[in-house]
Amino acid sequence: MAISGKMAAEPEGLVKMDKVNTVSILLISLSLALIAIFLGIGSVSGSIPIGNSGVSLQATKTFPLILIIFWLFVWQRFTVLSLHENRPTIDKLIVDKVNTSNLVHSVFSAKKFGFPGAYSVCKWGWNDPSIPKGVPGNYIHYERGLLVRRFKLSFLGNDSAGTAKYVHFGPKASNIENGKFTPLNLGYWKCLFFEAKFLATRLFDTPLVGQHYLPHSFAWIAVLVLSLKPLRHLLAQIFQ
Repeated sequence: MAISGKMAAEPEGLVKMDKVNTVSILLISLSLALIAIFLGIGSVSGSIPIGNSGVSLQATKTFPLILIIFWLFVWQRFTVLSLHENRPTIDKLIVDKVNTSNLVHSVFSAKKFGFPGAYSVCKWGWNDPSIPKGVPGNYIHYERGLLVRRFKLSFLGNDSAGTAKYVHFGPKASNIENGKFTPLNLGYWKCLFFEAKFLATRLFDTPLVGQHYLPHSFAWIAVLVLSLKPLRHLLAQIFQ
């Protein structure tokens, strides 16, 4: 029974992945179509019939609007699917990299927090369901949110007097330093650069990374192209 259950679960996972891949290809195709139309290197002509009603829409006027609406729907659909299917694996890749890098030493200044010399990184000292059980004692907890990056860890070393010193980074409190970074903090941009650099290298050996980010990239390029026309019109009115 266990074997048959596993065999039943695998096709379901494959179906979900096929949905993500299908929607990602559709998003890229629609983004390229919009880019071509609004850059003037693609066009539509004729009319679009509405069923058997005998009514048709002029393609040159209505098709771009219909295309934009459908493109936005597909983008939203891909975002939801990819967040469920791709994001957990990508987050784990990034967390693993954070734990083998010097990122925390860059975003948290040891001297600023009273460590003039050597110190070590320690796992968050409180029970936390978001921290996997059995992780090593130097585990760094790292979370990516919308316009925020969060750390949970501790520094252990000696202060300038040679006395043992603990500094905790996490939810800010009287005995915990703030472990959250927003765009107003330099540390946030260091985290962002770290992630971008790491993910760029994984594009060539981890298909999931490209499947997650490339469709979004094409969609944002389409957004830029769509914004150029009204921007050019506005500038023409200002400087005419």
